[in-house]
Amino acid sequence: MRGYCCVLVALLMTACAVSHAAEPLLIPTKIDGPVHDPANHSYWFGPFSECASVLDVDGDGDLDIAAGRNWYEAPDWKKHEDFRDGAATNGPETDDNSEFAMDVNRDGRTDIVSSGWMFMKGAFWYENPGKTGVKWKARRIHSAQCMEGVIHGDIDGDGDDDILCNHWTLVPGQGMTWLESIDKAPWLVEHVIGTEGEIHGNGLGDVNGDGRTDIVTQVGWYEGPEKPAEQKWNFHADYKFQAVDNPDASPPASHPILVYDVNEDGANDIIIGASHHYGLAWLEQKVDADGKRSFQQHWAETDFGQFHTMAMGDLNEDGKPDLVTGKRLFAHHGRDTSCYDPLCAFWYDIQGGKFQRHVLAFNHLPWYSGEENLNPPPNYAIAVGMKLNVVDMDKDGRLDVVVAGKGGLYVFYHRGYAPRPRGEIRLAPEETYPSWKPWHQ
Repeated sequence: MRGYCCVLVALLMTACAVSHAAEPLLIPTKIDGPVHDPANHSYWFGPFSECASVLDVDGDGDLDIAAGRNWYEAPDWKKHEDFRDGAATNGPETDDNSEFAMDVNRDGRTDIVSSGWMFMKGAFWYENPGKTGVKWKARRIHSAQCMEGVIHGDIDGDGDDDILCNHWTLVPGQGMTWLESIDKAPWLVEHVIGTEGEIHGNGLGDVNGDGRTDIVTQVGWYEGPEKPAEQKWNFHADYKFQAVDNPDASPPASHPILVYDVNEDGANDIIIGASHHYGLAWLEQKVDADGKRSFQQHWAETDFGQFHTMAMGDLNEDGKPDLVTGKRLFAHHGRDTSCYDPLCAFWYDIQGGKFQRHVLAFNHLPWYSGEENLNPPPNYAIAVGMKLNVVDMDKDGRLDVVVAGKGGLYVFYHRGYAPRPRGEIRLAPEETYPSWKPWHQ
């Protein structure tokens, strides 16, 4: 009997593994996008917010989406315009290079934190008033030149989220900055820990396995001390992200950079995308017998570029997180390397470092040459902008993907796995076509 039970359990586990080994069906739904009106200098490729936040804006229990100055009410995605300031359009760009949902003032209502590099020159938090139709009040939390973005995580280990700022280059008077979340006004306290690694892209995670949060950059990492708000953060130049075509060069990194045990050896590694160049890489952490730490760079992807942002979540339900990323559309107004390559959104089954690529969306961009604009706008040109969300939007137990970019705002709903049982035929019957003539003998 015991042997029979063991066989039955093994068969059930195999059946589950087989079902989850199938390809997840992630179906895109377009929520909003820019109007294509060349006569009025508006195009399918912007301006449109390249970031989105997921939160329950109206308190009805559904997850809504905010993207720049607009929020979209679930489940029908009714658009509410100009609910907050910031995120202004400026030519082809939107002054919103990162945003996320966070209850800053701990009143039980979820607020939004956002940064911008043009007019905002720093970061703000926007207070949820608890009712719709009321403008969300803006409060500055960080002032900076060359502001690349903000991400959140528990930096000081007290159980609530803090904020890490990123500047794309070192500016006199600035440095690596994090904002400590506290339980009274002004709610966030700024700390500058150094100037090393002040360059495009950073991230949070436990590099050395001591249980504390460290800060990773593309040229090394800051070791989180026992008391992050009081003690010195030591910088370790243990690695440098190398370019696809030049190992001596270090291209701008993704925001965020991720910390994850890729090869499942018990030591966390580092995943970095090239935000304005080709490539996606992981840096394998190694510690020798003397305790010396080093990192070996491995390429996960070299055929595509502009992986400006990344997120993780278990899309294929195998118990391990997958990586979601993709190409930003016309970064730097189309001046970047790879700008006119196909537009793509991918998820990768990490598989211990194999990084098996799966397509969410793929679109060959039409070439807009000279001053003429002869080509029609493409349909569903989905761009991965500067913030991704992997979350169960429809509460069906499966993770969905929210993508915002210059081409518009989309939700990829997880609808199960292929092959799936054939459902009801959704096409019009053949005999309803005016040209249809019976042809069977």
